[in-house]
Formats: sequence, structure tokens, C-alpha cells
Amino acid sequence: MGPKKKYPPSATVGQRPTKKQRTSDSAVTNDSSVIQSLTQSITANILSELKKVGVLPTVGPQEAITTQVPHSLQDSNSARATSEENVSEPIAAQQGTAYTVPSSPSSTPQSTSAHGVTAQNTAVNGAPIEQQLPAATFVNLAQQLQGNVESSRIQEVSTGCTSRTNHGASSVDASELLDNIAKLTTAAIAPSTTATYNRAWRVFTSFCISYNIPCVLPLTSSIVALFVAHLFSASFSPKSISTYLSALGYVHKILNYQDPTQAFLIQKLIAGAYRLGNTFDIRLPITNHILDQLVSCLPQVVSEENNQKMFRALFLFAFSAFARIGELVGSEGHYEEVIQLSDVTFTCKAGKAYQVNVCFKTFKHNSSGVPKFISFSHGDCKISAVEALLQYLNIRKNITGPLFLLDNSLPLTRVKFNHTLKKCLLLCGLDSSKYKGHSFRIGAATAAAFKGCTDTQIRSMGRWQSNAFQKYIRSNHVPTSE
Repeated sequence: MGPKKKYPPSATVGQRPTKKQRTSDSAVTNDSSVIQSLTQSITANILSELKKVGVLPTVGPQEAITTQVPHSLQDSNSARATSEENVSEPIAAQQGTAYTVPSSPSSTPQSTSAHGVTAQNTAVNGAPIEQQLPAATFVNLAQQLQGNVESSRIQEVSTGCTSRTNHGASSVDASELLDNIAKLTTAAIAPSTTATYNRAWRVFTSFCISYNIPCVLPLTSSIVALFVAHLFSASFSPKSISTYLSALGYVHKILNYQDPTQAFLIQKLIAGAYRLGNTFDIRLPITNHILDQLVSCLPQVVSEENNQKMFRALFLFAFSAFARIGELVGSEGHYEEVIQLSDVTFTCKAGKAYQVNVCFKTFKHNSSGVPKFISFSHGDCKISAVEALLQYLNIRKNITGPLFLLDNSLPLTRVKFNHTLKKCLLLCGLDSSKYKGHSFRIGAATAAAFKGCTDTQIRSMGRWQSNAFQKYIRSNHVPTSE
């Protein structure tokens, strides 16, 4: 999304930071998080309003704690804001659930597939009954068949159940509800969006310092116009400019200020940026033929056999599920938003899995919070996407967490994925600057269009809310064997 130009406060306008500076700037601490500071400001303002209307008593001098808001978020009313201590806490990741295959009645015939899964085989009108099995069923089958895992599963299920005691309704201080306001405010936007907004505010703060502009909320449309001109002169893409303005607008709207980014002048400046800017996407699609090549060269790139199976399943999974790579692999310490083992199930018939079902709980533009279910079968590649995933799950450690784990049971990181993909591309004789992790999603959209899928079908499979996918369709790249 535009050039990776981040300006630390000490940098002058037009000066390009070194790679080391850019790396250090991208590491956001909690203290410098605009969103976290924003949460403190919101709870402080609400607390102040509740005291005004008499819902809460005014605290004594020894009880009051002043909320410190960074310079980039100061507003004209911040002097009156008092609050309890910071109630913004990271939301704990939900623990996955250990699954077991329910036993069929003794009167029901059963069959065991080549993968060791016991499934019902009762015919209805001559056709076997379909069965939905969680992905955890297929994990570490060698141990399951020896009967070494069942007791541990039962223990996990039993320890995961807790009892709750209803103590009845009681009168509580309304200020205790501020904790939930902070949690809901923090959870309102995805972690990736939070990081982007934090980066946008750092750039804006640097801009204000460079031009000696007071950074006081609410901002005027004139200051925002200057910021747009600054970003354009620094060669930011129109899309990046729009994203950075969204960060400014979000803070204003959530603090009940008029959003200056929606002014007519600002909208026309953005339109002008799109007319003058170069928005051509140079990323190329990973087609079925290229996917076969990438999978075939994995043994030469990845030394561990188990990791080879993991990357093979991942490549085919990303393409088949129209997935964004950020939905499958996370950054260091941030794996709660990626697809978990418990998010994947298999549809089986006659004891054999033939379809993968994926529950996308968190994804871009999912403002409603309603999960989206995507299913895929074997696919058109030389290696079946379903079989590749089953073979990987067969050797995966039986632990909850992200779906894709390395052989050492640690989650696969984005850095490791990019490094492996680049080596595979180079070995295949492909330009790694034109094929990225998003090329799997671009290739899936291109392949679907080539097969004659309608726009509605492609939007549904790729979880697009608009026809933005059309820019991914590469009509000059045939997604079959070349």
C-alpha cells in the first residue's frame, strides 16, 4: 500500500529514512499506540460526562487519576478529562476445543478410510451419508490409531468446562462498565487496521512537527489538505493517502467530532491523486501451472520433510480458499486472528474426506462480525488440495492454535513464509518482485473467472463486498497448464 516511507519525528521532510530506521519505526509499543491512547481518552470523556449528569459521584482528590493523552491526540477538552487507571487490556485469545469423533450406534455399519477415520456408512437411497468432521480429527493419526491420545482429549474437554455461579443481581458502580467500553473499543477494529492507523498517526505527527503545525483535535480541513499534499509529494499512492485519512477520520468520529476528511475539498484532493497517481498493480497471479511448480520444488528449498508437507498444504490451501496470506500466517506474537485448527472441518462420504470447509471469523471488511464459510475440494492441480491438507494434519502435533505450525510446533511467521516463497519462485525461474503472497488470491480470482464463474460467485468465494476483485483478473494469464 504505497511506498514504505515512515518519517520519525527527527526526520526532515523529503529525507528518506534508512532501512534500519524504517524497521525500528514499525515496532509500535503500547505506550505509543494511538488506538490505546484513544481508548483512554474515550473512557475519560465518558466518565466525565457521567459525573456531570450525576450518574457517578465526583471522586476525591486522592482517588482521581489523570489520563495522559499523547500530543497527537490532545483536544480542547482534554484538560477536564479524568479517569480510572487504564482499563484497556488485550483480549485473551480463545482457547481451541479438542474434538472427538462421536461414536455411531452399534447397529450402524461403519467403515474406516485409508486415513484412519471411522465414519458412518449407512446408505440413504443408495448413497452414503455425508459427515462433517473437524480438522482436529485428522491430527496426528498415527498416535490416534494406537489409542494414545484419547485419554488426553477427554482430559482437555473436561478441564475446559467450568461452572458458573449466579450470585444474583446487585447494585454496582456504573464506572465498572468502562472496562467493557475499553474492550469493545479496542476490539472494534482488526489488529492489522490498528497497526495501520498507528503508522498513519506517526506520519501525521511527523508532518506537524516538520511544518510547525499544532496537532490539536479537532483538525481543520485546511490542515488535512496540507497533509494530503505532503503525502502526494512524498510519492504515497492514492490508496495509501485514503487509508491514512481514514485513520484521522476514525479518531474524530469516535470522539464525536466532525470528520474533516469528509469535507468536499478533501474528497476532491483524493480524486485528483487518483487521476495523477500510478495505481497499476504489478503483482501477477499464481496459476495452477505455477502452483504445481512451486509445490514440486519444495523438497529443494525446505529440508525438513514435515515442513515440506506443511508448505505444500499451505500453498494449495491459500489458492483454493481465496485466502489472504495474513489470514493464514501471522507476525511474531500475533496469531489470534489467523485460521485456527478448530476453524477447519472436512466433509466425508463413505469414510473418505472429499471437501474442506473453512470458517473465516475475522477478515477484511467484516464489520458485522458474522463468520464466512468457504469450501473447496481437490482442485485442478496435480496434487489434491484436500489430500495435501490431510497429509499435513497427519503429522501435525495435536495442539490447539493456528492451523499451520512448523515441525517445532511454533506457528509459521509471515517472514518465514515470504522467505520460502521467494526461494521457490527463484528456483522456478520466476520474478519474485512480481509474485507475492497475495498472488495466490489473485490467481484464484483469475482461475474462477476463466472457468466462467459469475461476479456474484467470485465475490462470495473471495469474501469481497464490491467488484474490487475485478482488478485482480488477469485475462492474459491462462490459469491452466502452460
